[in-house]
Amino acid sequence: MRASFVCMLLFCQLKAGETAAIIARELSEQTKSNLQAGDITYTVKAMGQLVDLLDVQLRNLTPGGKDSAARSLNKLQKRERSCRIYVQAMVETVNNLLQPQAQSAWRDLSTGEQLRAATMLLDTVEQGAFILADNLLKTDIVQENTNNIQLEVARMSTEGNLPDLKFPQSGQGNSITLSASTLKQHGRNGEIRMAFVLYKHIGAYLSTENASMKLGREAMATNYSVIVNSPVITAAINKESNKVYLSEPVIFTLKHLQQSKESFNPNCSFWSYSKRTMTGYWSTQDCRLLGTNRTHTTCSCTHLTNFAVLMAHVEVKNTDPVHDMLLDVITWVGILLSLVCLLISLFTFCFFRGLQSDRNTIHKNLCISLFIAESLFLVGINRADQPIACAVFAALLHFFFLAAFTWMFLEGVQLYIMLVEVFESEHSRKRYFYLVGYGVPALIVAVSAAVDYRSYGTDRVCWLRLDTYFIWSFIGPATLIIMLNVIFLGIALYKMFHHTAILKPDSGCLDNIKSWVIGAIALLCLLGLTWAFGLMYVNESTVIMAYLFTIFNSLQGMFIFIFHCVLQKKVRKEYGKCLRTHCCSGKSVESSIGSGKSSASRPPGRYSTGSQSRIRRMWNDTVRKQSESSFITGDINSSASLNRGFQCWAMANHLITNALLRPHGTNNPYNTLLGESAVYNNPSVGMYNMQGYYHDFDMSVGYNC
Repeated sequence: MRASFVCMLLFCQLKAGETAAIIARELSEQTKSNLQAGDITYTVKAMGQLVDLLDVQLRNLTPGGKDSAARSLNKLQKRERSCRIYVQAMVETVNNLLQPQAQSAWRDLSTGEQLRAATMLLDTVEQGAFILADNLLKTDIVQENTNNIQLEVARMSTEGNLPDLKFPQSGQGNSITLSASTLKQHGRNGEIRMAFVLYKHIGAYLSTENASMKLGREAMATNYSVIVNSPVITAAINKESNKVYLSEPVIFTLKHLQQSKESFNPNCSFWSYSKRTMTGYWSTQDCRLLGTNRTHTTCSCTHLTNFAVLMAHVEVKNTDPVHDMLLDVITWVGILLSLVCLLISLFTFCFFRGLQSDRNTIHKNLCISLFIAESLFLVGINRADQPIACAVFAALLHFFFLAAFTWMFLEGVQLYIMLVEVFESEHSRKRYFYLVGYGVPALIVAVSAAVDYRSYGTDRVCWLRLDTYFIWSFIGPATLIIMLNVIFLGIALYKMFHHTAILKPDSGCLDNIKSWVIGAIALLCLLGLTWAFGLMYVNESTVIMAYLFTIFNSLQGMFIFIFHCVLQKKVRKEYGKCLRTHCCSGKSVESSIGSGKSSASRPPGRYSTGSQSRIRRMWNDTVRKQSESSFITGDINSSASLNRGFQCWAMANHLITNALLRPHGTNNPYNTLLGESAVYNNPSVGMYNMQGYYHDFDMSVGYNC
């Protein structure tokens, strides 16, 4: 049910002239479906408006002086019938609001909103009960019993001998007793009207923040929280103020909701609230403890209102402290090691120019997403005691872990493109990768927050709530991404093994792609298993799942460093160049100084060093252009590549044989050097296999390895 539906229902039916009883019945039907936070507040407000509407409609049924006796009786019977229908529907609506499946909707409200809604509910039910009590035609007791609320409305005579009045009459551990003297004391014209209500779970929504507590030594020696550890029971007489004072105390016994050693120090309390603001607090004034045991507490108070038993509660962890310590150590050490590996990988992908490519961009952003996500996980996952900060951490974790999954998916797409497309595209796909890699997670998080921002953060950890469908805003996209990635990687594997029989077995690029695909599959499995264990751990809280999630979560950065850095030949070459540059920098300086001296003493030849450098650059540019060409899969394209091969061969021979470029003197050493550098054999037809692939050229030309 949508919150706006309650308003629309009330407005339309009021406009149509429906009675309050009919609208209340429709409201009880609508609240049986799944409730959201807004439904709670709007339903409670609607109930308050219906009470006022019922009161107005009953005035129109008041017998007039000109009415006959039969007509007057008919009006009175209609009044009673309308009140009975309304109260029955009201009780059903309250029962729906207090169902266990409605707890998530209540928790979506802030503490203040919960308090006001619950207080208004108490006040509205009491008003409705007394409207019925005032319209009963004769002495009677009306009972409405459901799973979460029991209501009893009574019109009784105070004449003669009266027994003590107990509610509920068949109480199972919960009861309140009014003495006969109290009933006689508050009788009016020989009658008394009473309302009793027992709420099973409403105490959880009446904040204990400002509760007055009488603490024993046990409570003072521990860090405790205050909980409402009983149902809330209401007793009221003659529609008086919300607190009726008695000459003889009322006695009530309430059953503990939590019957464990963690709950202790019971306090007999009542809910003191303001009808104007619908806010209140728990107080122990004029109440005292008569007796208690593990299951029940008996109290007495000198006034009537809404009673409950408040108890000090200590949260006891069931986990072994040894396991807690080990999990903390594994978490901190593992994630810190993962962060170090991610930093090294990020440095590698950013600062080695020889590695720059679209695929390298994917790796960089995968590292960035995981690095930020792991850092936030380390410092923010346990900030549940700070609701606002916890919600922010949960939303950021949602975004960056989804971003990590998305960049993993883009790697599968890129591998697929590299194996399917023969030519490397001249235009970079980086802008599209960034748009998908961060745009899709941002869109998912934005929509999720707009739908239900209160589901960011739980009572235990700063993550998405599991008791609602909100967790599917992560599970759904992550599962879809994994499935799509499996499809793309499966196609890549098929293409790779299909080409193995066609291409050279010792092709370096094929080995590179194999390692890339294996690394992508390994990391995909690692991410999938990590969050599978994580969700099972949050849901079940078992020690085994805690260890598995902690260990797998710590391995992600290490796996990226191993598969995308250590096991890649190209990256190892870059590491080698870097080490040689730093280790041999001293020798290089000395060598350059020595060569400078020798060149200064050498007599100048016919051609200067500048001319030789220009010739070298001409040749290097020619070879480089040829090496940047891609191999071609069709017969027509193969012929075009063969022609370009002949052109490069002709250019090389031209550089060697051109008389203008050849130095005078047959023994010139540079002549020999140039000739050795420019050896380029005439390509033969054997360079092409039957399928149209280059057979002697390196595959790296086509795959941009």
